[in-house]
Amino acid sequence: MFRAEVSCHPGDGYVAVRVAGDVDTGTRAQLADALDRAVGAGAHTVVVDLSGVRFFAAAGVHCVELAVGTIEARGGAAHLVCPRPGAAWRVVSLLGLHQQWRVHQDVAGAVSGAAAERLPDRLIPRPRAALQQPRTG
Repeated sequence: MFRAEVSCHPGDGYVAVRVAGDVDTGTRAQLADALDRAVGAGAHTVVVDLSGVRFFAAAGVHCVELAVGTIEARGGAAHLVCPRPGAAWRVVSLLGLHQQWRVHQDVAGAVSGAAAERLPDRLIPRPRAALQQPRTG
């Protein structure tokens, strides 16, 4: 049985998509919908947990690839959980995608990686906008 659950973690600055079961042409639409909802939530970071995936076909890879591209195009980051050994890891590693994507062994590693990327933003003070006087005409 296929499942794709989306959960928001606003305090931690990410949205998670937890995927389980077989990912193939028959479940592609459900995966695409879950990824679209995660991307649409507006978080800087999306964590895609593929640890429960038993079979990962090209249709699933394509959905994830599109989501990663969309997230990165808007300046965000996608972190994927593909534990070794595992169905998702086998496909991701065979295709060399682990060299292009942020791939982690577990959710804790993905969340830590996402937090580390955001850390400089928290440490470097942003300049304050100069107060502007209203113009009179």
